[in-house]
Amino acid sequence: MSDTSNTSGGGKGGQQPNIVIAPECQDIFVDGVIGAMVRDGVVRINLVNTRFNIDGSQVEHAVVSRMIMSRSGVRNLHAALEQLMGRLTRSADGRREDDQAGNDED
Repeated sequence: MSDTSNTSGGGKGGQQPNIVIAPECQDIFVDGVIGAMVRDGVVRINLVNTRFNIDGSQVEHAVVSRMIMSRSGVRNLHAALEQLMGRLTRSADGRREDDQAGNDED
């Protein structure tokens, strides 16, 4: 998602706001989520990658980033992921419809 020209919607009257990807926006890759907590109305989610430890003897989960969001932000994230999962389960190979969502996989 490094394309800075992605915009959608626009304006007033209940329409969606314009979405512009800022040039300093960074993509991160994660294998999954491990550990989430809510404290004082703030949700903290650990994003992890799996890798071998330094001597290569065991696989470990390395926290590479954390998402810290309000409860309403998490509800919005959940709704967006539900829509995405619906598209993935409807698509034949699990890839075609996610490209329409504005994701650059390649």
